[in-house]
Amino acid sequence: MAKYLITADPIASFQPRFDTTLRVMAELLARGIAVDYCDLLATDPGLDTGRYLAALPVQRVLRADPAQVPCVQLGPVRSAAASAYEVLIHRKDPPVDARYRAYAGHFAGLPDELVQVNAPAEVLRHSEHLLAADFPEYAVPTTHCLEFAAMVAAVRAQPREAVAKPIGECSGNGIAFFAPDVGVPELQVYWDRFAGTGEDLLERGVVVQPYQEAIVDRGDLRILVMNRRILGSVARIPRAGSRLANLHQGASVRAFDPTPRQLEAVAAVAERLTPRGLYLLGLDFIGDLLSELNFTSPSAMVQINEVMHKRAEVELVDEIEHLRLARGFER
Repeated sequence: MAKYLITADPIASFQPRFDTTLRVMAELLARGIAVDYCDLLATDPGLDTGRYLAALPVQRVLRADPAQVPCVQLGPVRSAAASAYEVLIHRKDPPVDARYRAYAGHFAGLPDELVQVNAPAEVLRHSEHLLAADFPEYAVPTTHCLEFAAMVAAVRAQPREAVAKPIGECSGNGIAFFAPDVGVPELQVYWDRFAGTGEDLLERGVVVQPYQEAIVDRGDLRILVMNRRILGSVARIPRAGSRLANLHQGASVRAFDPTPRQLEAVAAVAERLTPRGLYLLGLDFIGDLLSELNFTSPSAMVQINEVMHKRAEVELVDEIEHLRLARGFER
């Protein structure tokens, strides 16, 4: 039985050029560590938790190489209990919708002695767009608008321009910029499209922040952390004519050295969240202000490797192994 299980989106959705999960798989195999893969879309989240966790459809990862086609070679599908593994690495990408929350809710029922990166119970308690606001001394002011009138008020309150983000999206999807005097009909169109209707507060509403000028010249600064250890950093610079610094929106990358203030924020965030099981964190800064905290499926490791000339997956797996051994599992 493999010690590691990676739960993720279908392999066909992987982008070999940029995919973090693929590098982690390859590093585990290089160390001789057996690893299985579970396509979450092949599971039935409607099952009760006991039945769901008792018989996951898994496949042994035989090969993982971004330079080959296909990039992952898998063994046959078989049934395995989630509790039979020592480490579960969850790499399901947002949106954080009802189906996503159902998956996480099931895995939150596993025993505490198993290592889960990241802990599903904690993932369910937070939003990547909102968690930075728990560290107000370091963060961009953030408003979660649950009603349309609240969004209008938040946009009107900005001194220059507002940035609006859908609560459950990622990769720059749905980000919009509004002047404080924008017309109500324009805001209504945005609200109707992106506010969502989920029952959970973290599935609906819109996040509003003040626009930060530093995004244009300094970019969106990602610092990747695992178990309090900084794995690396990369600046994502918007393409010409854009203010979106997300790689999926055409941004370019370059190296940057974190400032003392950013490092102070990283230490404060990791010190509080790591004991809760949020081990792998992607902290996003605009200038010295923390804008988002990514914990569902933090990426940018490949870009960090490129600009820093390293293999951050080695350090990432080192830290996961430290966690595993600390739980009393054998070498």
